[in-house]
Amino acid sequence: MPTKQTHSYAPTVKFQSRFLKPKYWATWLMLSFLWLVMWLPRKWTMKIGAFVGDQMHRYNSKRRRIAEVNIRLCFPNLSKIQQQHMVKEHFRCYGRGLVDLGLVMMGSVQRVEKYSDVVGFEHLKALPKTQKVVLVAYHTTTLDMGWRLVLADVDLVSMMKRDKNPVLNWFLYRSRTRSKKVLVLMRDQGLRGIIEGMNNGKLCYFIPDEDFGDGKHAVFAPFFGQQRSTLNIVSRLAKITDAVVIPSICRLMPETGRYRTTLCPPLENFPTGNYVADATNMHQAMEKLILDAPEQYMWTFRWFRTRSDEQPGRYQ
Repeated sequence: MPTKQTHSYAPTVKFQSRFLKPKYWATWLMLSFLWLVMWLPRKWTMKIGAFVGDQMHRYNSKRRRIAEVNIRLCFPNLSKIQQQHMVKEHFRCYGRGLVDLGLVMMGSVQRVEKYSDVVGFEHLKALPKTQKVVLVAYHTTTLDMGWRLVLADVDLVSMMKRDKNPVLNWFLYRSRTRSKKVLVLMRDQGLRGIIEGMNNGKLCYFIPDEDFGDGKHAVFAPFFGQQRSTLNIVSRLAKITDAVVIPSICRLMPETGRYRTTLCPPLENFPTGNYVADATNMHQAMEKLILDAPEQYMWTFRWFRTRSDEQPGRYQ
C-alpha cells in the first residue's frame, strides 16, 4: 500500500512584489494577450497562431536552420520542397501552441475539456491501483495541453525546468499545480522527489527526450535512423520503483482547434537492464506517435547536438 502522501520536495515558488516592476511589464502584457485570445473562436485562434508561426519562421533564422537540419536528417526520403513545407508547418504549429497557452494555463477544466479528447485512458485504468507508472511524453508544440489533460484526473508528480524569467517561472508553476493532486518539482532537484512521489502513489509524468550531452547517464540509440543521445532516467526509474512505462502524445487538429491526447499500452519487456535496448524501445514507440503529426514535434530543438563520434556538430 502507498504511504501517506507528502510534499517534502515541493519547491517554494511564490509571487513577489518585484514581479510588478517595469522590467516585467512586457511579460504581463504577453500573458494578458494570451488570456484574451483564449476567449476567441477557435478558428480565429488557429489563424492568429499560424500568423505568429509564420513570423517566427521568417525572422528566427537560428531556429529555422535547426529545424531544417533535423527534418533533413530524419526524413531524407522527402524532397527538398516537402522538407521545407514541413519546416513551415512546424512553425505554424509552434505559433498555435504558443497562443493557446492562455487556454492551457488559464482556462477552466470545463473549457479545456470542451476542446479536447483523451484516447487510451483505459490502459491506465486497467492497471492495479498499487502499480507504479511512468507516463512518458515528448517535446511537441502541444506539450502543455497533454500535461493539462492527463493531470485533470490523476495523482501526479512531474518536473519542470526553471525559467530565467521569474514571472514566467511563477506563472507556469502556479498553472501546472492548480490541482492539489499535482506535485511539480524543479529539474535541478534531482530524482529523489520523483521517487518519493511515486512511492506515495503518484503517477510520474516524465519528458525524457532532451539531449543533455554524453554523460554517465546518457546512451546513444537510433531515432529516425540517426544516433541520438538520450538519458537512461526512465529505465532507472522503472527499475527502482518497479513501474510500467506508458508512452503518450498530444496532437492538435488545426482544422477544428481540438486536441487529442493518446495514451499507449505499457512498453513490453521494459526495463531490460540494457540501457541502449531500453532507449531504442522508447525511441521506436516515440517515432510511431510522432508520425501521426510529424510537423508537431519540436524540431527547433538540437536533438542531435551530441555525437557518438568526433565529427563536427551538425548545427554549426
